[in-house]
Amino acid sequence: MNLLYLTFQEDAPLYLGVTRKIRGQAAAFQKLGHTVTYTLWRETAMQFFGAYPQTKQIGPGPKMKQFFQIAEEYVSSHNVDILYIRLDRISSDSVRLCKAARRNGTRHIGIEIPNFPYLRDYARNIQYAKGLKAQLVTAAKIAVNVADDRLSGRSLKGLVDGVVLYGNHAEQFYGVKAMNADNGIDTDMIPVVPPKPKGSPITLLGVAGTLWWQGYDRVLQGMRNYRKNGGKRSLRFVLVGGDRTEMPDFLAQVEKLGLKDEVLCPGFQTGKELNQTYQAADVGVSTLGCYRRGLTRCSSLKAREYAAAGLPFLYAYDDDSLDGREPFALRVPNDDSPVDMEELVAFVDQCRGDPQCCAQERLFAEEHYDWKAMMHRILVFIGA
Repeated sequence: MNLLYLTFQEDAPLYLGVTRKIRGQAAAFQKLGHTVTYTLWRETAMQFFGAYPQTKQIGPGPKMKQFFQIAEEYVSSHNVDILYIRLDRISSDSVRLCKAARRNGTRHIGIEIPNFPYLRDYARNIQYAKGLKAQLVTAAKIAVNVADDRLSGRSLKGLVDGVVLYGNHAEQFYGVKAMNADNGIDTDMIPVVPPKPKGSPITLLGVAGTLWWQGYDRVLQGMRNYRKNGGKRSLRFVLVGGDRTEMPDFLAQVEKLGLKDEVLCPGFQTGKELNQTYQAADVGVSTLGCYRRGLTRCSSLKAREYAAAGLPFLYAYDDDSLDGREPFALRVPNDDSPVDMEELVAFVDQCRGDPQCCAQERLFAEEHYDWKAMMHRILVFIGA
């Protein structure tokens, strides 16, 4: 069947983790036997990749409005059996798009919400507005869009077949059946990290496009406390990526805590360069700030990539795939407390001392996190 995976995601280094996820999902749909086309946007164009590639230029004015118009024209003029849409929120444009697809014969429609619940998170955009006038304009725009979401959401029942939620649990979304899903990976694309000698310096690795809800400041506070309390092991934290708008505050905190020599920020990395950074790491740092978004549950893509690499990791959220007894995963509290580095050191030494830990973690990732199995469950859920 012809499957269109429609996203309105920017294809930019800042969102590398997200675009890797989208491409992984598209590849999984193809492995499941479907003819797949998927979308991203870059600069002034919306791009269709896969079975039916094309590029649609956009002009001045609101991008999203133009993207939805392009998408509506596409589903109205192409044979799309399955429409899978990734949306940050519901809008009248998204409802109109689904109706256009149905009119042209689309049999199955699924919606993916990557961060649920999302309205409170969306409202945080006001903090990025500079000046009172900009804040008032942003607040008004947020209020209009929130109202649009709530009104448009009522039209989903009977229009879409199912909603896939990443985040907190829910069985329904605006009256439509919902399932909670986990992020996945293409394990074949991730090389395994070799274990390091016991007792050697410990390198923590964080890979993310944002900072505030990753909670990496908890790592900084933990490193400062560890040194202040006489910790003897050498600790280093490598942050790959990081939102440009938040980096100045993060670097200022590194300076304030006296961690300039222990914290490295090489910027965005991909390919061979990123693999080399992985090879030097001992433990990955998954999301530590879900509480800042009102979330208790998460399916961090980064944790899955760490697992595929056989790299032990720490996390701070409920995850349906983890029961808390995995020898390669250390759970810390989902709150503002500094990471306990004494506990972390003991965890790393325990993983280093187990010759099977790396292989066990890799096998776990292959069995639980590969995109093909996850997307199969999603398609079954929406009846495709």
